[in-house]
Amino acid sequence: MKQIRYILMLLVMIGFTACESDSIEDLNGEFSYITFCDFTTATVQPTEKLGKGVKALNTTYTDNAGNTLTLRFGSKEWVLAEGTYILASSLSEGGKYTGTINGAAISEGNVDVNLVGETYFVTGLLKTTDGKQYRVKYKGAMAFIVGEDDPEPTGYTMSIQISSVEIMDWTTWQTTVYPDVTKYTITVHDANGKQVALFDVINGNDKGADQLAGTYTIVSDAHDPMQISGGYSLPDYGMAGGTSYLDDAGKMQYLTGGIVEITTSTSADGKTLLSFKGSALETIDAAGATGSGEFNLLFVSLDN
Repeated sequence: MKQIRYILMLLVMIGFTACESDSIEDLNGEFSYITFCDFTTATVQPTEKLGKGVKALNTTYTDNAGNTLTLRFGSKEWVLAEGTYILASSLSEGGKYTGTINGAAISEGNVDVNLVGETYFVTGLLKTTDGKQYRVKYKGAMAFIVGEDDPEPTGYTMSIQISSVEIMDWTTWQTTVYPDVTKYTITVHDANGKQVALFDVINGNDKGADQLAGTYTIVSDAHDPMQISGGYSLPDYGMAGGTSYLDDAGKMQYLTGGIVEITTSTSADGKTLLSFKGSALETIDAAGATGSGEFNLLFVSLDN
């Protein structure tokens, strides 16, 4: 199929020669006198991050007659994808483009991008603000550098409640207070508002959300920094709670051991995001069944 498409595209483009003018009587509207440009060289400039995962893929094309075409493609990907790109006044989403021809801004027309193997076919019937009209074509390779996207909120949200760390000795009924640490109870909800995790994090006093990063060990009666107080399940009493996560089957698992890694990142709009990764987990459900598990909750936003 790719071979057939390649042949058809060659037939469509055949006859285009390096920048020459001609009259096109069959075109409607104002496209009556068109300059045909066959660009022979393409240069890829550094990609710009526009926010929310959208990038501007910047390209420049030149021909032997000294004509220059610049195109900025809005893209969710780091490599230019096939498709019809719609002219926009500015780039803020994928599938759009802006550009100039010989310094004049493009005012009308779409740009078609096809890819056969490693060969790009870029074509368009375009007008510029200086009243000129062009039929542009480029056939050749373009190499784009794949970068790393900025973190973006995934729809998970979290709230943090602060309380003192107090441990009761159930044999003596004495409570010990640990004044040098604080319990940060982090509750995570999905985009529909359903609770998917809870962590009773122990760390130093007066910590902000972005200061809670680190690797935590889940222990019973946690009272030292970099510990998470384990969850519990008492099926005979119908009670369960504490540190937990919702597994893939939709069942809440209470954590009695393992590791939770908390990392922080900053979104394109400057928001602090937390990610939670659980490994080597020891679990117990509300019915008392024990097991193991893992989870990975990425880019969680703090509730306003």
